[in-house]
Amino acid sequence: MNSIWTLRDASDVEKTLADWGLRDLTRELINQAPDLVTFRADGRASDADPIFAHGSTVRLFRNGTPWFYGRVVEAPGRASTKAEEQVYHMAGPWWYLENLVFQQIWQTTNGVDVTLVPTNKSRLILGQKSDGTKLATGEAILEALNYAIAHGAPITLGTITPNATAPYAEALDQSCAEVIRLLLRWTPDAMTAFDYTTTPYPTLSIRRRADAATVTLPAYGTPVSALDLTPRHDLQVPAVVLKFEQTNDIDNDTFTSLIVQSAPTTATGDELGAMVMTLDLAGARATYQKQKVRTAPIPQSDAPMGIIDWWKGKFPWLADFADADLTVLTGSHSVAIENPSNYPGVTMSNLPNELLEGSVAAWMNLYSAPLQVRVTLKYTGADTVESAEVWGTTKQRNLYTRIVGTNAQTQVYSRLTSETEAEAVPTGLAQALFDATGTLQYDGVLELTEAECSGMAAPGCLLNLTGGRTEWATMSAQIQRTEERVDLGQTRLTVGPAKHLGQADLATMLRANRNRRISFRLNERTSGKASGNAAKVQGGEQLPRSDSNFRPSASSAPEPNKPFELLDASDVTGLKVIVNANSFLQQSLTVNDTFAITGLGTAIAVGVETQIWLEIDFTEFVVSAANIASGTSGWSGFPNPFTYTGTAPNQEMTSAFLLIGYLVATSSPLDGTVITGGPPEVPVSAKIIQCVSQDVLLRNGCFNGLPAIFPFPHHAPSI
Repeated sequence: MNSIWTLRDASDVEKTLADWGLRDLTRELINQAPDLVTFRADGRASDADPIFAHGSTVRLFRNGTPWFYGRVVEAPGRASTKAEEQVYHMAGPWWYLENLVFQQIWQTTNGVDVTLVPTNKSRLILGQKSDGTKLATGEAILEALNYAIAHGAPITLGTITPNATAPYAEALDQSCAEVIRLLLRWTPDAMTAFDYTTTPYPTLSIRRRADAATVTLPAYGTPVSALDLTPRHDLQVPAVVLKFEQTNDIDNDTFTSLIVQSAPTTATGDELGAMVMTLDLAGARATYQKQKVRTAPIPQSDAPMGIIDWWKGKFPWLADFADADLTVLTGSHSVAIENPSNYPGVTMSNLPNELLEGSVAAWMNLYSAPLQVRVTLKYTGADTVESAEVWGTTKQRNLYTRIVGTNAQTQVYSRLTSETEAEAVPTGLAQALFDATGTLQYDGVLELTEAECSGMAAPGCLLNLTGGRTEWATMSAQIQRTEERVDLGQTRLTVGPAKHLGQADLATMLRANRNRRISFRLNERTSGKASGNAAKVQGGEQLPRSDSNFRPSASSAPEPNKPFELLDASDVTGLKVIVNANSFLQQSLTVNDTFAITGLGTAIAVGVETQIWLEIDFTEFVVSAANIASGTSGWSGFPNPFTYTGTAPNQEMTSAFLLIGYLVATSSPLDGTVITGGPPEVPVSAKIIQCVSQDVLLRNGCFNGLPAIFPFPHHAPSI
């Protein structure tokens, strides 16, 4: 060797190889794999400590110019009956890419609060930037390389020319090297190469075939000492047809779209040897909240057509009378907002319609409020027993109903609640693959013999040969690997397609697609919200209040008092009420199950806020007492209608209560009867609010989950 070869160890000690006691220097440069350098420490005891520690950095120089930068990965000792030695193996900077798991930034929470925190995860979406935008393959490769450099990889970035727009792919737990190789599957003519002459670290470049430098050598004669070259027509792809398939889920309605890319544009995919791929892309996903609403106009005055029908819709008993026999008393029909202070800024002009079905939610940006509609209806038909019973001597009745007013229209309202955009179809991908695979490749080996290994050819370069077949002069064979045996001046060049990239045959070429995992997490990475299957979200139902189905009685004869009705008994001494003495405990499951009630028909002194209730006491599940009681705070435990003794599950009910009515100020908007008492010079008044005023008082109820006749739960099992 005429050149001066030196080695600098991790402690910056630099000596010639001879001074280190080293020989048999070899170097292998490999596309997309760690470059390797080996040498021997001849005569060194196999069990001695290695000269260069495992994991340490070693640099080799040729005439002072950097020639290799690597990490000691093996230092085995060898021994035989003739000699002992240590053999050192050093790997180039690609080793760091192989041994570092690539991670991407995801927005996540800690599971306790909703604050999003940028977090590294080894779940990857290849081709996506941290802000959720699309990356071409070259940009995605740079992302992986920069991650490795930030974590100690001794690499200087050079030229990166692959720039395909590839579909997103989800991956788990991939090294930086695996990520780069996955991305380069979309440009299989790309080659990686390190320039070891740069400092402080070697420079990595990744170039496509069209961007690579060309080396020209004679086919026969110095320095070529052997040649084995085969044109690989079997690997030349006549056409590339990509079929991008997307399954879209819009509110649980699923449909599939298909977009076809061909190169050349006339390709059909039926050509023998054609590369045909069906690529799943993430489709659009959207969920809408829908709310069905049905409304009808509210009569705003006495005059509108159909006003009688409108009121008949509220009170079914009006249907017993012909429309022609009913009229609206002039000026009596009114519509007003209940408790308007609860609805600031809302006026009747905002509420022209009645809500019949559905619900008005805040997201609909509409108005809604409870309304009270009042009217006085007059009966003008012939007098009958039935009409006299209902309409009385005045042949008039005041009616009111409560409805929900709104400006909503009859339709289905909807809003978008969640959305995932469809993955964009990669542009130009078919052409990029065709450019890489449609060119005739040459597969073979050249051996060069020189006084010294010149390093004239390396991975990342193209090779042409002169003096042989005409097509060799322009074949641009890709150099995938070089093996230099420095001591012997021998170089072995391996040219051809990158076999580990899947171009060895058509089946493995298609691995780029078979192993690809479609990702539905494109939004999750930036939003921290996982995207599930789209589903329909239907709004709730807000049914209008039903009004009384019971037909009133208004005959000319005095209307009979109702059981448990509060009656005015006020006198000059003050306000008083009595509970209708004609009240009784309705028969229950047995025909003789009745009980006298103390206090019926007895005057009770009352005032505003007085409450009157029925109390029924039980002893061993049998009624033992029933009386009318009153007060301003209700019964003990009010408003709980039951009291018990004992501890669950061995409880026994001792009392049951039923609120009969209460007194409020005469200014209250509640419907009731105003009563007046006290001395004429200082009268007092209040309004009776009836809680129990229907003919049927005691209804089927439920006690401990089982049927019972209230207030006789003693007929049901006790708890």
